[in-house]
Amino acid sequence: MKVLWCSLAAIAIHASVGLADNENRNILAVTSPAWLANVPTPTQGAVVTQYPKDDDIKIGSLKEGTYPIDLNKYPKPLKLPPTDHPEVQEALKHIDWSKVPQIEPRKIKNYIVDTSGYDSKSDPDCWWTASTCKKPKLSYIPEDIYACPQPGQWGLNYDDGPLRIWSHDEEKKKWQEPRFYNYMVEHGKQKATLFYIGSNVITYPEAAQRALSDGHTICAHTWSHKQMTTLTNEEIVAEMYWTHKAIKEVLGITPKCWRPPYGDVDDRVRSIVWQMGMSTIIWDQDSNDWNLYGTPARGKVAPETIDKHFQDWISKRVNKEDNLHGHITLQHENSNSTVSMAERWLPKVQEAFDVMPIHKCLNDPYPYWEQSWAYPTVDNPSPPLNAQDPNSPQKPGGSSGSPSTQSGQQQSVGSTTVSTTSGAEPYLRTFALYAAMVTLTLGLFA
Repeated sequence: MKVLWCSLAAIAIHASVGLADNENRNILAVTSPAWLANVPTPTQGAVVTQYPKDDDIKIGSLKEGTYPIDLNKYPKPLKLPPTDHPEVQEALKHIDWSKVPQIEPRKIKNYIVDTSGYDSKSDPDCWWTASTCKKPKLSYIPEDIYACPQPGQWGLNYDDGPLRIWSHDEEKKKWQEPRFYNYMVEHGKQKATLFYIGSNVITYPEAAQRALSDGHTICAHTWSHKQMTTLTNEEIVAEMYWTHKAIKEVLGITPKCWRPPYGDVDDRVRSIVWQMGMSTIIWDQDSNDWNLYGTPARGKVAPETIDKHFQDWISKRVNKEDNLHGHITLQHENSNSTVSMAERWLPKVQEAFDVMPIHKCLNDPYPYWEQSWAYPTVDNPSPPLNAQDPNSPQKPGGSSGSPSTQSGQQQSVGSTTVSTTSGAEPYLRTFALYAAMVTLTLGLFA
């Protein structure tokens, strides 16, 4: 029997910001992706299998080619994958298409999604590109995650990794990973949420494995970085299938989180990806680093413009003008320009904010379907190293953000054993109470 897995991360963020309506949403049940059951996982010792000890996180180099992946088993990197592959066809069978709204794929005009002709005011499709809508019109899909709940929190995250520079120029290659991963180790062993492109994972698996061993949280960011609302239903499934397969084969994990490239998502895309086991994470602040000189987008923005964004955010926080909620700020690890910008501002952001991965600020210790992985959260900064034996029954109860409930059950799918839940009412009540307190406090000072 399928039981409800309601994204507690989404509940936490929206309720504590005072925007949530998930309590009144009949969230569609989803389970561990059965279509990944036959994907090979890393050999023993090739990659960490639980959250690392702090003492094991160290600066180090990488040697390309030490963990070879058979690229012939995958579509061409960064190209739209075909939909007629037998593995994709199998994944398509696991989608309840009656739950996917019949929305026509969007059109591209001058390299961007064409929003002309769409009624962004009524916004029937909750199309982020047209309206920045984050609350689906479909009641069975959870709201998008877009900010950290507590003022002063900074959900550190980077898109498009892991960065590999395809050049024989050693001066250029010095910017590729593990450069920035080493930088984060040097600066307090800082952890971040990394939204990985599947193509980059299979072409630079050693860097992806290094990130996981450093304690970073890995989420999906599609296979070819296309605008997702412009794709057919089958193409959306293919994008996410190959991304998940790459991550599982290289890292042995199955993320429950994804970010749409360019933020381009609507209820059709959300419904498909939610049924594939992933919550949607957007952002509430855009650094615009993607538009810098020297980025893959061939940007035209000078570094000084991006500097001003960061300085303004820091100044508002220091001057106590930023007290509503925390932030998830869009940044990238896709070029020397974005990495340089990240290095310049991380120490300053650390001084002004409480910097952490997104799931930590959401009090969600389980970003993957594999329950042997448990990450630190604000409420529980030191989870047990062997958090959950996937072969033993899960204990009832749990802290805020945990998928455990009194009626928690296990469901084994292939080589992945997962836990599902029968509801999130206790957490909803907790966060609803907090939201009411915040509202009352703000009212007193209005």
